Amino acid sequence: MGWLTSSFRRLELLVRRDRFRSELDEEMAFHRAQSEKDFVAEGMTPKAARLAAARQFGNTARLKEHSHEAVGFRFETVVQDLRYAARQLWMNPGFTVVITLTLALSIGANSAIFSVIDAVLLKSLPYPEADRLMRLFLSNSSYPEFPLNPWDFHDFRERNRSFESLAAYTRADMQLSGAGDPVRLNAFGVTAGYFHTLGLKPQLGQEFDAKNEVTGTGKQVILSDRLWRSNFAADPGVIGRKITINMQPYTVVGVMPPGTEHPGNNYHAVAFGSGVDLWWPFTFDGSRTDRGSHFIEGIGRLRPGVTAEQAKAEMNAIMTQLGRENEDDQGWQVLVIPLYEEIVGTNRRMLLVLLGAVGMVLLIACANAANLLLARAAARQREVAVRLALGAPRGRLIRQMLTESLLISLLGGTLGALLAIEGVKVLVTLLPAGFPRASEIHVNALVFAFTLLISVVTGVIFGLAPALQASRTDPRQGLHEGGRSATGGARQQRLRGVLVIAEVSLACVLLIGAGLMLRSFLNLVHLNPGFQREQVLTATLSLPRATYGTAEKNNAFIEQLDARLAALPGVQNAGTGTDLPWTGYDDNAGFAIEGKQPPPHEEFHGRYHAAMPDYFRALGIPLIRGRFFTLGDTKDTRRVLIVNQALASRYWPGEDALGKRISFGNPHVEKDWLTIVGIVGDVKDKPSSARAEPAFWWPFQQLPFVSMFPEMSLVVRSSANPQLLTDSVREQVKQLDPTLALADVRLMSEIADQSVSTPRFAFLLVGLFAGLAIVLAAIGIYGVISYSVSQRIPEFGLRLALGAPPAGLMRLVLVQAGRLAIAGTLLGVVVAFAMARVLQSLIYNVSAVDPLTFTAVGTMVLMVALLACYIPARRATKANPMVALRTE
Repeated sequence: MGWLTSSFRRLELLVRRDRFRSELDEEMAFHRAQSEKDFVAEGMTPKAARLAAARQFGNTARLKEHSHEAVGFRFETVVQDLRYAARQLWMNPGFTVVITLTLALSIGANSAIFSVIDAVLLKSLPYPEADRLMRLFLSNSSYPEFPLNPWDFHDFRERNRSFESLAAYTRADMQLSGAGDPVRLNAFGVTAGYFHTLGLKPQLGQEFDAKNEVTGTGKQVILSDRLWRSNFAADPGVIGRKITINMQPYTVVGVMPPGTEHPGNNYHAVAFGSGVDLWWPFTFDGSRTDRGSHFIEGIGRLRPGVTAEQAKAEMNAIMTQLGRENEDDQGWQVLVIPLYEEIVGTNRRMLLVLLGAVGMVLLIACANAANLLLARAAARQREVAVRLALGAPRGRLIRQMLTESLLISLLGGTLGALLAIEGVKVLVTLLPAGFPRASEIHVNALVFAFTLLISVVTGVIFGLAPALQASRTDPRQGLHEGGRSATGGARQQRLRGVLVIAEVSLACVLLIGAGLMLRSFLNLVHLNPGFQREQVLTATLSLPRATYGTAEKNNAFIEQLDARLAALPGVQNAGTGTDLPWTGYDDNAGFAIEGKQPPPHEEFHGRYHAAMPDYFRALGIPLIRGRFFTLGDTKDTRRVLIVNQALASRYWPGEDALGKRISFGNPHVEKDWLTIVGIVGDVKDKPSSARAEPAFWWPFQQLPFVSMFPEMSLVVRSSANPQLLTDSVREQVKQLDPTLALADVRLMSEIADQSVSTPRFAFLLVGLFAGLAIVLAAIGIYGVISYSVSQRIPEFGLRLALGAPPAGLMRLVLVQAGRLAIAGTLLGVVVAFAMARVLQSLIYNVSAVDPLTFTAVGTMVLMVALLACYIPARRATKANPMVALRTE
């Protein structure tokens, strides 16, 4: 009898459903007519009111048909869901445009930042099995990361068992001459097996072997593909040809394939991926006992199965052996760092911070979209009630609404991908100088896949809560409440409030980060650099040893050039030095101090430089005490030195360093002592350095050697626009020696600007994201308060009818908004405080929990929130009591 009972029960349900459908049609017709009257009362034409009412309540027949589709994911139902979703979006163009543009901006920004992360952090280096490539440095208490000594490297290569191959390299730019004007070349000296270590092979010829490391075995070079094509017409017969490099004949033995990347180096810094024009064989000169000079950088390929930690342990064991054999090797440790980590460096944290920032913008956009969908769900409450009453399962409703949100997010993602393509081009132009792998940043298939993924995830995130909320609608309550006055209920209001609080808090976090970076950037821009950067033209020049191999020839040329440059019209000072401030020059030398002994396993040391007399005046480096060099400081007079304040205060604390003596040779030989005759102001290695390092300058005229300084920097201070002197400076160099190539002609102000390009880049992007975030948060607050006011218009009208003052209503609305803003701001401050450590390494001379920044940002967020709800608050005071009473 069970089947009979079940049959009667199903028949009863069918009868009830048909009766309910009939009643529903009558109820829908009634409410549609009522809505038409309300729209006409508001000033609509009868035709427009009829269309608006039909759009609000939908087509009953279509709802009936749509409500009884199965919940299963059949292709037909998916197509129907998409068609219905598209129709709903088409019927609400304003809503669709606003939410799509909001998502497109945030998704496009995420895709653009991901393009940078993909190229810099995710993509493998352009070498076979690049994870086995390691960089080698030395380290001690004075030098955290220091180049290798050539003979130490030689012993490392012979004694180690962890590396399949070891190589070393050092930079020494050269010039190509013999056909037309001389050309400055970016050149590197490399040991045998350098390209083999990187996993590369020449496309023509061969690389250097061990016999090339011996002095006097002949001068050879390997050309880059770019130089081969531009200067040698891609002639395969260039192998074996002699070319003129630094005024000497060199034989071309190889040509590297296109795209051969430079692995990056710190000493005489050249960033990873910079173009190298040619390579020459590094030779081991001097005695094997000379372990005090460090200027080459090591790179090695680990044997299969060997880890970086195992290699480091072995290399340090070898270093300990070398320390027992050579006094200069005592106290050193060997660093073995994966090449990938050395290239990425501090950029990893900056990029992850930017990804986090743009991710917060996306979350704010999701919260905004969710709020819009919640408001729309409330307006569609009767439609949902009808479909539930007709028997539509809740899961079917959730799926349909998620289809709408996914369609919106995919539209936003498509537009965002188009924005990302153009945005990446702009982003690359804003990257700081020397940013690794900048040429590889573009929108590729992986970026498009990422865009699709975040579009889908975004659609689920902002669509799920409104869908769940709408599916909980009570059909009877939804059908019997006034269609246009139905609210989402207290639960929906709470959810919308939570979303607004989340938006405000995320915007607050981003604004605090942007504020800290702004203060940091301003500190860098307005700090006292220790020199005068304006009105200064700079250039670099190399004097070949073949023609300027002696100190006399070298110094005679420099003196003549400085005199010629100083005589140019408009030139105030002209001087020559071995380097320029803020260009990465960090060469160190140890010395002895008369009457003092260094601590065990340490040495007195400082950054070493050389300069002509007017170098300091041309750069505007102030003289604190004593005097500058003069042309009278020659090899026949007392040997002298100029030091900076950092060196004087470190090694002669509480004393006057003037007149003190130091030695770089044998302290028992009187002629090896140099007397300090001047103390100049401090200049940091770079603006963000914690302090200036100890430094000293030799006078060029007293240098008995020139091999330590293959390059020189010209500095010309002008009373007018220094760029106008460029041709004149080139002409003076050409008149003195037409075989010399002047390079890197730049303003000192440009060098200074490039030195702060990284913090400026970080601030610009975080500031942009923070600005977008606060705008979205303000829109979110405005939307919630505006919706709340619109639902309470009858209440406000009744209050006004009973004599409530308009100011009281405005205060009521502002208090509601203020609560949300205060809660979001406090939460944002707490989150920003907890994340302070993340930003600490990216800011300069400002605390990551700076109270001024936190207070200013919190105040600004509250003001923006109150401003956003001002218009809805004024609308509350304009409620018409007659309309309110008629509605009630």
